[in-house]
Amino acid sequence: MAYKEVLRVEIQEVVRRWQAGASQRQIAEGTGLSRATVRKYLSAAVQEGIAPDGPAASEEQLSRLAGISRAGPRQVETPVEDSLAPWADQIYQWLTGDRLKVTRIQELLEARGCTVSYTSLRRFIRKRNWGRRSARTVRMADTDPGEVAEVDFGRLGMITDPATGKRRVVWALIIVLSYSRHCFVWPTHSQKLEDVIAGLEAAWAFFGGVPRYLVIDNFPAAVAGADPLHPRLTRGFLEYSQHRGFVADPARVRHPKDKPKVERSVSYVRERLFKGGDFQGLAHLRNEAQRWCLEVAGQRIHGTTRRKPLPVFQDEERHALLPWDGEPYEITHWRTAKVHPDHHVACQYALYSVPSSSCPPGQRVEIRLDSKLVRIYHRGKLVKAHQRQARGGRSTDPDDYPAELSAYTMKAPDRIKRSAALHGPAVGEFAERLFDDRHPWSKIRQGHKLIRLGDRYTPQRLDAACQRALAVDLIDVNRVERILVQALEQEAMPQLPLPIPAGRFARPGSVFALAAGGRS
Repeated sequence: MAYKEVLRVEIQEVVRRWQAGASQRQIAEGTGLSRATVRKYLSAAVQEGIAPDGPAASEEQLSRLAGISRAGPRQVETPVEDSLAPWADQIYQWLTGDRLKVTRIQELLEARGCTVSYTSLRRFIRKRNWGRRSARTVRMADTDPGEVAEVDFGRLGMITDPATGKRRVVWALIIVLSYSRHCFVWPTHSQKLEDVIAGLEAAWAFFGGVPRYLVIDNFPAAVAGADPLHPRLTRGFLEYSQHRGFVADPARVRHPKDKPKVERSVSYVRERLFKGGDFQGLAHLRNEAQRWCLEVAGQRIHGTTRRKPLPVFQDEERHALLPWDGEPYEITHWRTAKVHPDHHVACQYALYSVPSSSCPPGQRVEIRLDSKLVRIYHRGKLVKAHQRQARGGRSTDPDDYPAELSAYTMKAPDRIKRSAALHGPAVGEFAERLFDDRHPWSKIRQGHKLIRLGDRYTPQRLDAACQRALAVDLIDVNRVERILVQALEQEAMPQLPLPIPAGRFARPGSVFALAAGGRS
C-alpha cells in the first residue's frame, strides 16, 4: 500500500474530536483515517500532555505530533554496507584524492576480492556525500524595466542562398529583455563584428530603445579574453557599447545560468520559427522572424511570468529604455601591427606608411579602421592617418621616410631635381640637363648617385664639379665622380683653341657632288 502522509489539519481534527468525547471508531469514520492511525496519534497526544478534558492542543504540541508522519527516505541497511565498510577510507581516497570514476573503483574493489554492483557502490558513496552534489537553484530577483537584456547565438539550420543556389548555415542572434521577456531574432550567416552590430542595431530599432546592461555570450567578435572575473572586450565592440550607452557584461564560459532567460529561447526559436518553414533566402527569413516576434512570441503566455511579453513591454518597459537616435553606426576595427623595416605596416592586405621619427621599425602600433580612414596610434597618440586602401593597395607618404632615404625611395625625377638643387645651383642645373630626355625614368639611378656624391664629397665640391662638367657640356654622372676622385674641380679650366676661320675661297661640298646618271 502506498504511503499516505497525515496532514497537520487532520491531526488537529483527531485531537479536537477526541476532546469532544468521540470514540476512536467514530473519529476514524469521521476523518477517513484508520483506527490504528487514530490510536497512534492519540497515544502520542497523551505523551505530549494533552488530556481529553483539558485545553486544546498548542501550536508546539501539534508541530511535534505532525513530525511523527513526516515523509522522508527510509534508511535501510543492506548487506553491501557491511562488505564496503572496511574499504570506506580507500574508496574516499580513490574518489577525492585520485579522482577515479566509480566504474574504476568498482574494478579495483573486485580485483581485491570485494565484489559489489555499480548501483550499490554509487549508493554507498552518495549516502556519505562523497560524490558530486546535485546542483541547487535559486530564483533571482526580477530586474527593473529596461535595465537588462540577454544576448545569445544559436544555430538554426541550413537554408538555400538564392544568389548561389548553395546551402548555407544560418545562426540566430537572439535578444531577450529580462523584465518583459519580449524578444528579437536576427538571422545571420556569420558571427563577425559587422553581423553582431547589424543585429543589435536592428534590435534597438525594433524595441525603440537600448537597455542599460547587455549580458552577452563569449563570441569572438565581442569578447577578446574570456575570464570569469575580468573579461576583456574587443576594441570594436567596446567602442560600440560606449557609443550606444550600454554596459556589456559577458557571461562565464559554460555557465548557461548566467543568462537563463535567453538560453531557453534558442530551442524555442528553432522549433517554433525555423523548423518546417520555407524561406526564400536570408532577407525573407529576417522578415518572417520579425513578424514571428510580434505575432507569436510576443503574444504567448510566458511560462514564468504568466503574462504576454509584448503587452508588458509596451505598457511597462518601452519608456524605461535608453533613447535610440536611429543614426547608422560606423563600424570600426582595431588591429595591432609591427612596423616593418620599410617603414610600413600591413593591415587588411594593404600597406600604410608610418613616420620614422616617432615609429621606427620594430615598434608595435594600434590601427583603427573604418570605411574611409585608417588611423595609426602609437602609445595612445595618433601618429598617422591614411585613406583606406583596397586589398593589395599601398598608401605611402614620402615624408614618413628618413631624410637620407626619401629621395631614393621615391622614384620621381621632380623630387630628385629638388634634392639636387639643395646642393648648389650647378648641381640643380646638372640634374635638369640629366633628366631632359625622352625617357627620364631611365636616369633615376644616375640622379640618386648624383645626390649621394654630394653626401660623400660635400655639396661645395659637387657643385664645383658639376659647374666644370657643364662648361664642357659633359652630362655624365660617372665623369663627375671621376672629377671629384681626381680633385679636378679646383683646377683652372684649360684654354680651348679658337676655331679655324673658314677659307676665303672655300666652296661648299655640294659643288663637288656628281649629278645622278653622269658628270657635272
